[in-house]
Amino acid sequence: MIHHNLFGASRPASAAARNHPSPGTGLSPLPGFPFTAAASRGHIAVATRIARRTGHAYGFLQKVLGVAPKLRLLVLDATDWSHYADAPAYGITHFTTDGHLVVGAEPAAAWNDVSRYFALGLPAADLRALVAALGRDPMFAAGPDLASVADTLVAHDLAHLMTAQAGASFGRRCLSEAFANYALVAVLGETDPDGLHRLSALADAALLLADATPTLREFDAGCGTLDPVSSVLAHLALTRSVFLAYAAARAQPLARWFAIACAAGRRKSPPDADHELGRLLTREVHPAIGHLALHCAAGRAPALRAA
Repeated sequence: MIHHNLFGASRPASAAARNHPSPGTGLSPLPGFPFTAAASRGHIAVATRIARRTGHAYGFLQKVLGVAPKLRLLVLDATDWSHYADAPAYGITHFTTDGHLVVGAEPAAAWNDVSRYFALGLPAADLRALVAALGRDPMFAAGPDLASVADTLVAHDLAHLMTAQAGASFGRRCLSEAFANYALVAVLGETDPDGLHRLSALADAALLLADATPTLREFDAGCGTLDPVSSVLAHLALTRSVFLAYAAARAQPLARWFAIACAAGRRKSPPDADHELGRLLTREVHPAIGHLALHCAAGRAPALRAA
């Protein structure tokens, strides 16, 4: 099984990783959460912060979607990463084949590359506005600090974990990722308005880099092969589309979309034709989501843009 995260695909767990002692061995437990949580020793403070954020997302999505995922949160340093994570690069938030939500005690180094790309590609005035909203990257002072955005992605991957455990089917990868991004937007809107503002500022800035953003067809076809910058730009474009649905009706379309995807998964039959799915999502979820589905099917847009 291959799982996706913001930077692409994570590899299946190796035999060595699957045979490793159960998470918790050698890790420090984090009690007091509605799921099992553990952290690498010496990282309790940051792990507690991440666990609280995960708890907020867990409670909100459980209420909206009506399901309680089976979850074990692991916040790991680089040494423990090799034992428990499925993603080869340290710090990339993802969930594993065993249902563990794995987060780095520090953000992935790829975020610094993304920050540098924004710094070199944005017009000066727009870059200043983005840095004012997000702060400065400690590794590349001219770029925006994306660590706070990376910190929020537990909601994105928790949504993926919930849909996987529920057997939901979205038909296309771009729609599955858009759903997870909608969950992220809704969680931030309800639990972290400042975090939502930072994500919105980054997504708006990415619109100025549309020429470098993959098309929907490229995004779907580039399963796990897109470079980090291209993958992040694509996700931010999907996020602009789901922002429209959230602004109009908050999390209600998210719940309806989840129900449709779960019903599609239970049918265990080929998905409806793309145009039929687009009409269904337009009618039952939100026009922005239906429009996204139609563009995903056609792959004709020169770049991902808001619906």
